[in-house]
Amino acid sequence: MAAKVQADNKPAKPYPEFPLYAHRNRQWAKKIKGKTWFFGIWGDPDASLQAYLDQVDDIQAGRDPRRQAGVATPDGVTISDMVNLYLGALEAKSKRGEITGRHFSDCIRTGKVIVEHFGRKATAGGLKASDFAAFRESFPSTWGLAKTATEIQRIRTVFKWAAESEIINGIPNFGPEFKKPPKRASRIAKAEQQAQNGDLAYSSEELRQLLAASSGWLKASILLGINCGFGNADCGRLQSSHIDFDSGWYDLPRIKTGIPRQCYVWTETRNAIQDAMAQRPVAKNEDDDALCFLTSHGRPVYWESTSESGTVSRCDNVGKGFSKLVRACGLQRQGRGFYSLRRTFETVASGSKDQVAVDFVMGHSDESMAAVYRQGIEDQRLIDVAEHVRQWLWTRKCDSCGESQFSVDDEWTCEGCETAATAEE
Repeated sequence: MAAKVQADNKPAKPYPEFPLYAHRNRQWAKKIKGKTWFFGIWGDPDASLQAYLDQVDDIQAGRDPRRQAGVATPDGVTISDMVNLYLGALEAKSKRGEITGRHFSDCIRTGKVIVEHFGRKATAGGLKASDFAAFRESFPSTWGLAKTATEIQRIRTVFKWAAESEIINGIPNFGPEFKKPPKRASRIAKAEQQAQNGDLAYSSEELRQLLAASSGWLKASILLGINCGFGNADCGRLQSSHIDFDSGWYDLPRIKTGIPRQCYVWTETRNAIQDAMAQRPVAKNEDDDALCFLTSHGRPVYWESTSESGTVSRCDNVGKGFSKLVRACGLQRQGRGFYSLRRTFETVASGSKDQVAVDFVMGHSDESMAAVYRQGIEDQRLIDVAEHVRQWLWTRKCDSCGESQFSVDDEWTCEGCETAATAEE
């Protein structure tokens, strides 16, 4: 027996006389003696009907079938069923565009972690603080504080959703151990990492060296990273229609968050993009023909694919190509990759003393009341931020007289002492 799907995504009854209705928590339900009872998931109406027939007499007689082992009610629902119901709700959100496919994929992996630790048949509503403390101890030692914090938050969200959806009777007591690491610990870990591996941002000298050693779409991507705070996926998804090559404006919501994003693209960056497009091979897939950057095989430089199960895999040629370049230039450092260009932009651009404009370029959210009333931002403020970073990148010091001078050319002559120099001596 298969249930048809209605416009609101709830399945219709398999036939008019079916005694149960589709509850919003993705289970078949019926109100008996003033109370709502649940009998199984939407995907199996036959089993739900059988559970109803088995239990209805006890419920009508005032007996609680939840005391019987194996009954999938809020007190007895299994870990497996809870996770499947949660992922089913997220899948619907993903199809509606309310969450990204990447977030859905991450939640699928978290769901597997929950099921693998507690077991498929464990009762979701019966877990105690000691169970979650043991869960926390089972996390791999390779997980850093940021990874641990993210995973704990996702796991807690699954149980919170289940409680709010009436799949379990309440949010379990996670106890004092199953919490995100304190911010103080994260700050200490970050300081220790920087002391051991160095700053994750790039210096202007390092970036000029990387630009001099790169070409094509990789050089254009590096410029986009330091000019506009672009990440790997931003570069891979860039289309020529996203940029006005005459005026220099990029104006598009950030794909990851949907937050408005606008930035002024330097002439040097626009020229590099157009040079890369001129060298671009024919796209292997017609759908990729609008992309600015393609590999030598005609594939996107960054792409993601979603399996039938919803898991997202990605091919990041931007990150791979940049890491190879960094190693060739002898600039490799643990924890520092292409995305560190975005960190560098944020760090340098903040020196413009216009954080609102910097956040607008980065596509960062602003939850303040000022953001509610702010109706856009002046173009000149965004241009000033871009120019501040541009001056930082191409201002170098003459080895002969020590004077600083701006020049985008690899070979330049100091105006102070008229000494000829190269970009990196």
